[in-house]
Amino acid sequence: AEVDYRQQTVRINEHVVRVKAYPVSVDVASLKEMVSSTKLHEYEEKLRHLYGEQTIVRVDRAEPSKNIIRGFRAFDMLLEHYPQFLGKVKFIAFLVPTRTHLKMYQRYIQEVTQLIEAINNKYGNEQWHPIDFFYENNYLQAIAGMHLYDVLLVNAVIDGMNLVAKEGPTVNNQDGVLILSETVGACEQLGQNALTVSPADLEGTAQALYTALTMPPDERKRRAAGLKRSIEEEDLTNWLLHLLEDIVNLVSERSETST
Repeated sequence: AEVDYRQQTVRINEHVVRVKAYPVSVDVASLKEMVSSTKLHEYEEKLRHLYGEQTIVRVDRAEPSKNIIRGFRAFDMLLEHYPQFLGKVKFIAFLVPTRTHLKMYQRYIQEVTQLIEAINNKYGNEQWHPIDFFYENNYLQAIAGMHLYDVLLVNAVIDGMNLVAKEGPTVNNQDGVLILSETVGACEQLGQNALTVSPADLEGTAQALYTALTMPPDERKRRAAGLKRSIEEEDLTNWLLHLLEDIVNLVSERSETST
């Protein structure tokens, strides 16, 4: 096979295949409709008492590639370096069970749970503890959580896209800050208005958390608006339209060359 990266083609014998990436997006209209539902507001009321003066949220499948443990270790580092956040900032995680029949995944969620307990014991008291987490498959509850975050942490080791990075800013109404791993596909589209981090860099992630929590309101507003705009301009409908337009153009090109 002959690959032409500039023309984005692969030639195999007499056949030419056009190769192009179409980054998938989210259904913005459906998400906005979900946010206004009665059931979601019920979840919000249930969650509201868990929130702090500022709240960090993450939503992930409970698997190693999502880098959950490093995210909590970075939060631990934040509280250690900046004790002014003690009693004020909460971290709420919505973790979805996955591949629970595999021992590796069973061990992983045990390690996550043990780390959460250790951090809560290290910094918590009778009135306050730094981390709450849910371990269940409840999409609407997770959307309710993302509606209210001040900071959304998406620090996956690697992801083809990561739709949480798009769902969160779409539904959030707090001018929330997105902290985004530079190794997820969504970073190409959203990185300009997010705080980007290397997934292996604990200190860098802790510093990004500090920057997000102390960011001036006008910058938060500007970044949040930029994220929403980028996602709405390239939502699921536009994704499908781009795909179909390119197919039509390709068919048209081939028809012209064959006549």
